[in-house]
Order: sequence, then C-alpha cells, then structure tokens
Amino acid sequence: MPTNGQTAAQVVARVREGLPPHRRIYTNRNLRMSSIQAIGFDMDHTLAVYNEDTFSRLCFDLAIDLLVSRKGYPEWIRDIPYEAAAAVRGLIVDKRLGNILKVDAYNYVSRVRHGGRFLVKDERRQVYKRGRIRIGSDRYRVFDTLFDLPEGCLYTALVDLKDEHPERISASYRVLFNDIREAVDTIHRDGTLKRRIISDLGSFFVRDSDLARTLLNFRKAGKRLFLLTNSEADYTAAVMNHLLAPDISPWEEIFDLVICSSRKPGFFVSQGGGKAVPRGAYSLLGNQAGNCYTGGDAFFLESKIGTFGDAILYFGDHTYGDILRSKKSVGWRTAMIIPEVEGEIMSLVPLRFKAQQLAQLEEELEDLVLERDELLNRNGDSQDRIRELERAIANGLGRRGALQRQLAAAFNPHWGTLFKEGRAASRFGAQVRDFACIYTSRVSNFRQYPADKFFAKPTEPMPHERWLGPGL
Repeated sequence: MPTNGQTAAQVVARVREGLPPHRRIYTNRNLRMSSIQAIGFDMDHTLAVYNEDTFSRLCFDLAIDLLVSRKGYPEWIRDIPYEAAAAVRGLIVDKRLGNILKVDAYNYVSRVRHGGRFLVKDERRQVYKRGRIRIGSDRYRVFDTLFDLPEGCLYTALVDLKDEHPERISASYRVLFNDIREAVDTIHRDGTLKRRIISDLGSFFVRDSDLARTLLNFRKAGKRLFLLTNSEADYTAAVMNHLLAPDISPWEEIFDLVICSSRKPGFFVSQGGGKAVPRGAYSLLGNQAGNCYTGGDAFFLESKIGTFGDAILYFGDHTYGDILRSKKSVGWRTAMIIPEVEGEIMSLVPLRFKAQQLAQLEEELEDLVLERDELLNRNGDSQDRIRELERAIANGLGRRGALQRQLAAAFNPHWGTLFKEGRAASRFGAQVRDFACIYTSRVSNFRQYPADKFFAKPTEPMPHERWLGPGL
C-alpha cells in the first residue's frame, strides 16, 4: 500500500525512476519467486561478465596463431583486423557457401553476408530459393553463445581473403570454418586461453560491486544456491574469487553446492554421480564444507540440493546448453542473462519518442490502407478520395522509412537488433521468448527487486485484439 501520503502512481513512478530500463527484469512467463526453493547459476557470461572486447580479441589472435603454426595458413593473415561488429549471437554459418546468415523465428533467411559484402535481395533469393533453411543439417553452425563471436569475426575476414587469394588459401569454405572452429576449441581445451585470462583477471572481467550483495540477499531470503559450470575447478576458483572476494571469502561458502566440469548440455540427461573435489586441492577452492564436485548430472544435483523440478530457478546465458535443456529435460524455471540487452536499451532511450511515433504511424497507415481497399472494392464515385488516400499512404510510408532508419542506427550496423528481424522476432529473439521464463542483462539486477517478487507476464493481445487499443 502507498505510504506517507503517496499515491499508487507516485510509488510506481519512484520505483521506475530507480530502475532504469536497462537494469530491469523482463518476463515471458509468470514466475513466483516465493515458490522457488533453490537458485542456480552458470558462471561464464552469467555470474562472470567478461570484458567482451578484450576477451574476443584474445580469442581471435590466439586462433590465428594456431591456424598459422599448425594448419599452414599464410603468415600474413596475422594482419587481419578484428571487427567486433562482424558477428552477433543468433547468426548461422553456411559452411558450404561461406555465408553468415540472420534468420527470423521461422528460419527464413533475411540477411546474408559473404566476407565483407551483404547480398542484395535478388542475390539472396537466388542462393536460398526456398527462403527457409534446415538448421539441423551439418551444413550450418549456429552462434548460440558469446564465446562463438570471435569465430564469426575471423570467418568473415578469411572468406574475403580466400576469395581474393584462392592460390594462398585453397581450403573450401567448409574446411575453412572447421579449421577456425578447431583452433578456437583448442585454445579453450588446452588451457592456453584460460592461462592468459588468469594472469590478468582484471582486464578480462567486469567486476560488479552489486553481485555479492545480490547473492547474500537470496541467501537471506532462505534460497539454496548452487553454481553449475562447464569450467574446470581451478579456473572457476580463480574467477569466482576475483568476482566475490573480499565481500564473500572463501567464495564457495555462499553456495550450498558447486559443480564444475559439468559438461552441459549432457548434464541434463542421466550421467551418474559427481566426483568430490579433494579438500585443499586448489588454493582458491578449499572445499572445507565438502560441497564441491566435478561432473555428475541434474539428478545428482537435485539430490544434493534437496529440491527438484520447477522449485529450481537456473540462470544461464546459453540458449541451448543452459536454458532450453534445463527447462525441457528436468523442468527447471529459467532466467536468461543477456548482456546485450543493456546496450540495446541504452541506445534506444534517446529514441523513445521516435519509437512511439513509429508505432502510432503504423496504426495510422493500417487504417488508411483499410479505407482505401474498401473504396476500391466499391463501384461508386470515390476516385478523388482514393487518390487522397494514396497520397497519404505514400507520405506515411516515407515517414515510416525515415523513422525505421533512425531506430536501426541504434543497433549493430550490419545485423540490426539481436531480438528482431524487420517486424518479426529473430531466431534468437524467439528462443528467448519461448524458453526463458525471465531475462535481464545481469544477475545483480535482482538486487533491486524483493526476493519474493511475483514476475507477471505483460498482457499480450492477439493480432485480432489489437484494434481494442493499449487499454486491453
């Protein structure tokens, strides 16, 4: 109830002022936090927010080193510039043709980049005649995580060089991508990348001063907490200590359970029990409470944490490995961390009035077209009104195009917004909508909400209900 003479509207206004849109939590399905008994977290790109530019540049450079030293690529590819905007999450590599694609929620191809050039509409339709692609085939590779983006940047650059110098880079587009994929996988697997990161943690992670307090708030509210990550124990210990100490030390004591080397998404099918981390095996993971493990599966985790199914809320960044599999296989509730939300919203804030203008103009155009089409179906003398409507529609389309261009300039210059393609959801946007119960830009955004908050999905009218207006 409002207090101190404040009206309900004043309370809402005060809360909204303290919660800028880029730090809010967004709801796809109702989630009652009072029903959640245990909360789990992925580490990389979830609790641990990477400095994306520094991290991706390092992956890019290390992958090039391997291509030159082990795969025989020419030395001069070391001069390739890193273009951060070349790839975003949700894109798809066509290994057969050397293209990178953006598709909508129904897998229809909407943008195609070959090297540094985007195919125009007629070219795109010629190459992808059916419009829709079958992503499940080996021909395609999806960029599901932020870890994938250096591969996209490097592939884009090398496709250009292959086309310009086929005598120097003779590998097919498929082999070219597979070589890049193998190089990136190798630097993750053999410890090369992680050793560089551990040697300078401050350069590779964005330390969030609210993170420790957010976790402590969850514990104070009686929630059991667990960490579930694919990263190895020593790397996990170094990163988590960097993020939480000295606010929480030793860092693992905030968690009731820690599972490293989990092998998600396989973790969500039966694998058996986990293996205890030996006490004192790692200087930053003493495991004095005996609650730290490697491997295992979701059923092992549930038995250790003492709850299961939809009483568990899991935070992750990977649409498939974290969100989809935990929801479909074991019925956990899901919270997706999408750092890109923050940047996209902040870019749109100055353009909010333009977005409102565009929405209003869309409705006006729909009414104008409806009236014109009705008159065209009549046999009466309405030619003057039809011409007037045609002029108004043409004018409206021109204004709509100008507004759309102004809004598009706020996003990635090549791929636009992460979540939409035109007026439809992108494949990535549809996955967030369909599989994440809630989503936000960072875990610490929860510090601004009550621990027993009921996250309610906004009313979403069907297309046939939109004529009722915003009051529905």
